[in-house]
Amino acid sequence: MKKRLAFLFSALVLMGSLLSACGNAASKTDNSSSAATSSSKKSDTTAQTTKTTVTPKTTAKDTAPGKVVDIKVMAKDFEYDKKVIHVKKGDKVRITLQSDDGGHGLAIPAFNVDIQGNKSAEFIANKTGTFEYHCSIVCGAGHSKMTGKLIVE
Repeated sequence: MKKRLAFLFSALVLMGSLLSACGNAASKTDNSSSAATSSSKKSDTTAQTTKTTVTPKTTAKDTAPGKVVDIKVMAKDFEYDKKVIHVKKGDKVRITLQSDDGGHGLAIPAFNVDIQGNKSAEFIANKTGTFEYHCSIVCGAGHSKMTGKLIVE
């Protein structure tokens, strides 16, 4: 009986010390994380101060709201019916994905768009350039061919 009590007591002490050691490691990680965050906030503040002192010229063209552009994209047989989509900078783009033959998606990483299935997404085309879009759901053997280009002029 004494051996059993001694064993249980030892096991409890060992578990307690292990748990407290794990808790301290997490605290140390949190402290270093908050130090990094604090340091990061200081550099962000500095960057914001710099940004505020530089005021770019704006024109009526830059500040005028763009038009709403509705785009329907059909995904079928491992390809999109639209290989290239053209919009103007400032346009509000509403993309609707239609997929009748299985699970497909449409992602435009440059604008944080990720449509899953038969849904829509909206974004403002606020930067010019050519941006790739692709299927965001692994859908089969032809998945890697499901790409297209969004051109913002």
